[in-house]
Amino acid sequence: MKFSLLSISTAVLLAPVAVMAQEPEAIAEVAKVADPIQWGLALAFLGAAFATFMACTGSAMGVSMTGQSGAGLLTEKPELAGKVITLQVLPGSQGLYGMVISLLFFFSYGPVISGEVPLSTSQGLVLFAAFLPVAFTCLTSSPYQAKVCSAGMHMIAKDDKLTGRVITMAALVETYALLGFLISFFMLNSFRPVLIG
Repeated sequence: MKFSLLSISTAVLLAPVAVMAQEPEAIAEVAKVADPIQWGLALAFLGAAFATFMACTGSAMGVSMTGQSGAGLLTEKPELAGKVITLQVLPGSQGLYGMVISLLFFFSYGPVISGEVPLSTSQGLVLFAAFLPVAFTCLTSSPYQAKVCSAGMHMIAKDDKLTGRVITMAALVETYALLGFLISFFMLNSFRPVLIG
């Protein structure tokens, strides 16, 4: 599973390099046959898709890991269902961070998306880079948060009054996903005036 995610991530990251490594003449020939290719806009959309995909993949893994631990606990103590579900939901928030950053792009960069404001390839790369912090921090923080939540299931099994402490420990892991979210947010917002004014 980890190898396939690494392969997909590498392929997505190297795709712009492969495109830009082509000879200018070859790109010009393609442009004569088809509509003009807007690489900048394609890179920006790829970044938005990448942010959502990576963040949601991390959340899916995290929620799954915590759910597996919670299922074992609920067979012994079904009365703890509310607390177990609360812990299972925590690693799912990182997927929302990726989606919110992508939505910020779609709603804030309307003139770029509609074609009113042209986007060069280098500007598209800048936008692509703006999505990377949230993509990678959410992909990695969610499974680690799930490990904390899964370990917390053992604490709750012994004493269900420790739920607040488990949530606090899990929230500390999510802090780094939040930092990635904020960096992507500020990168997108600081680059918008350069393009749109």
